[in-house]
Amino acid sequence: MKKIQALLLLIIFISGLIAADFNWFSQGDERWKQEKLGMSKKSTIGRSGCVLSCLSMLLNAEASNPQITPARLNTWLKQNGGYSGSKMRWQIPGEIDGSGNGMELVAQITSRNNWKFLRDQLAAGNKVIVKVNNRRSHWVLVTRQDGPYNKASSYMINDPGTKSYVPRTLGYYGGFKAARSYSGNWLDEEAFSLDTEIQIVPVDSIEFIFYDMVNSPYPADVYVRIENKLQVPVTGYFILGLFDKDGNLVKNVDYEYSTVEANGTYDLMYEMEDMTDIQKKDYYVNILYSKYFSKMPSLNETLALVQSKDLPKVDDTDSSKDLDEVINQNQTEDDSEVD
Repeated sequence: MKKIQALLLLIIFISGLIAADFNWFSQGDERWKQEKLGMSKKSTIGRSGCVLSCLSMLLNAEASNPQITPARLNTWLKQNGGYSGSKMRWQIPGEIDGSGNGMELVAQITSRNNWKFLRDQLAAGNKVIVKVNNRRSHWVLVTRQDGPYNKASSYMINDPGTKSYVPRTLGYYGGFKAARSYSGNWLDEEAFSLDTEIQIVPVDSIEFIFYDMVNSPYPADVYVRIENKLQVPVTGYFILGLFDKDGNLVKNVDYEYSTVEANGTYDLMYEMEDMTDIQKKDYYVNILYSKYFSKMPSLNETLALVQSKDLPKVDDTDSSKDLDEVINQNQTEDDSEVD
């Protein structure tokens, strides 16, 4: 009898990812820190690219845009009037995918610690880039509010000024003194949900003897249905990753390149060649979304899909029956759509 081991997606174990809630870039990344910022002959991304890095986080997490990095955005802005010297022209980055499409500058203020503005913009689904207190000119991205609206410590931030991701709130800087708010279709932790639990279906037990004869590991199929909660279609790589008990990505098991229609669902089916790590170690699988493919994607540039924060449980039902029911149901639904 086949067994389904339902492994829920627990990005609570992936510290860098769950804390960020959003893509994160460092202005000091070796890939671009030495590049000249804008039209400046002296300033570099590493030294003065905090605004550029925050805007790159937004654009890379916007469903309508291709993959964006600080280096790519810097090049595009220089070619499209995005700078005055090394100073950002704040409305231009949103035009990278066409005026009125995707990300767009919607509001800005220069008043210190205007908590009502910050609360209202986040409540509207926008993301806000703020100039922080206690620094001459440093900007960070505010991704969400978690606590009283008038407390700096209630606002989670992505700070591009660190070389590796550090979970912080605005309390670290004591508040802010200016802000720019952007709207968009964000690929954040609320963009997708799982319409079914992850189902790991090993080969039939009668076949185990053949794999044992050649000293080969047991393979399995992995099935899950995802739901796109955005009002726009999402295209990219849905990667099945294997994680250890500490939330470290061990390897990329399989992937699908697909489009999930706006407010639609999509059935993902993966092939797992070796179940040993899940059977004998405290490992689990997770599905990651990325606009680009990498055998070892960076978790700071990748979105994990979340279903539940409950602990994983084992379902001892007959998996072959369950899977057949799922497949037959899908075929029936497909046939019903053909007129």
